[in-house]
Amino acid sequence: MFYLIHGDNAFEQEEALAGLLAAHADPLLIETNKEILDPPLTLDKLRQACDTLPFLGDKRIVMVKNALGKGCDIQKIAEYLPTLPPTTLLIFIEHRNLPASHPVYKLCQGEMGKALHFATPNIRALPIWIRDRAKKHGGAIEPAAALLLAQNIGVNLHQLDQELQKLLIYRGDTRPITPKDVEAVVPYLEGADVIFDMVDALGQRKPQIAARHLHRLLDANDKEALSIFGMIVRQYRLLIQTRWMMDRGAAEQAIIARLGLHPYVAQKIQAQAGYFTLPQLHQAYHLLMETDLAIKQGALAQGAALDLLVAQLTRL
Repeated sequence: MFYLIHGDNAFEQEEALAGLLAAHADPLLIETNKEILDPPLTLDKLRQACDTLPFLGDKRIVMVKNALGKGCDIQKIAEYLPTLPPTTLLIFIEHRNLPASHPVYKLCQGEMGKALHFATPNIRALPIWIRDRAKKHGGAIEPAAALLLAQNIGVNLHQLDQELQKLLIYRGDTRPITPKDVEAVVPYLEGADVIFDMVDALGQRKPQIAARHLHRLLDANDKEALSIFGMIVRQYRLLIQTRWMMDRGAAEQAIIARLGLHPYVAQKIQAQAGYFTLPQLHQAYHLLMETDLAIKQGALAQGAALDLLVAQLTRL
């Protein structure tokens, strides 16, 4: 039998692959009975890998990654698949959506193969994905809480899943996760609005107001300076990407899709990007790197380094 795992959702693809290996392979023998094939894929290469008998175990695993495109004789490979030895589990992995007309995909309609499709949810469907993911982990999350995560984290499925697991442990009972739970546990959310206020002040070249917002973050709940620095870096990374796309005439929907941002967050980022030119944002990123180096080398205390950074950013 063979499996076809395809789509642009690499996070859930990896999860599905791990599940298949756990179900079909002896963990003690998997490394001796596993072969990975990369493009270019030929029929001879595939046949040699699949027709080899497993060593000691009863199943041989052959994984073929992103090889069912150009340079591959798809038709010959499709004709070979019905003769696949029962001792071989063949898994095709494609980080793209294969059309239903693809010869290998067609074979998945019968009993010899099975297709598993994983598409990345768009930003509007993301809250539903979050709620479904919470159910998969044996919990539940309120719609408003799922929306809050989607708005602030965006389409970063791995991070969303990690935050959900932390939230379920924090909740510790059968009740759904609430927006208050999200605000208490997810580190970025606690200071997100203050970060926006601080960057607004930086963009308007108001150092005293920017410094005041910085110290609101430093004083709130004993937050570590490095965590706040990470928030600032994240904000400027989004600003650079957004400014670059705006300068090339990208529409708001294109920016939302490319960066995986919720429309509410994307609008705020676009407004802030208007304060800066792209060269100014590049200078800002160099300042961020210098600050990171100064903190790691111990040249400046963390709080002092952030104070200096804010002063420098307002002079761009």
